[in-house]
Amino acid sequence: MSHLQAQANYRPWPYAPRPFQDEAFGSWFGRVASRYRMTVEMAWEINGLGQLPALTNVGWILFAPLDNTALDKLAALARVEAKTIGSIQTPVSWMVARRRLPFCFRCLVLNPMDVSAPYWKRAWLNPDITDCCEHGEQLETAPPSVLRRAGNTEQLISNVGKYRRRMEKRQARRGR
Repeated sequence: MSHLQAQANYRPWPYAPRPFQDEAFGSWFGRVASRYRMTVEMAWEINGLGQLPALTNVGWILFAPLDNTALDKLAALARVEAKTIGSIQTPVSWMVARRRLPFCFRCLVLNPMDVSAPYWKRAWLNPDITDCCEHGEQLETAPPSVLRRAGNTEQLISNVGKYRRRMEKRQARRGR
């Protein structure tokens, strides 16, 4: 199905957050799900996108690459080019189980392009990354369980914030 056929066949979402250039696909689709107050899995099913791709142990934030049919349908729903959505997909070589997933909390919660739209950067999904390209500091990490419990991006950011606070309290108690 071409992008033009998809546009003719599907009614676009009333509101569709635009993907940021350096955003992970799972983060963008998670922001769509957040907007409509549902989980990523529910949003996938409701939009008739087929079977949810196989996910790793960290869940939907590390979303497997999509086929052209799903990309075209998402592009029509979001009113963006399929190549835009294609450009934020996770490379197949990054689709590996993780003991921890890195992130920069400052980058996560402060999006200079839109302060009301925090997002997960695609680069943080690279298994070889250790430092924040923006701040030059070592990235923090979170265990898969913290990420898997989130139903959408809003919940993911909340879970990561709570996890960080718990870890800070634990470290403060050990430091006494």
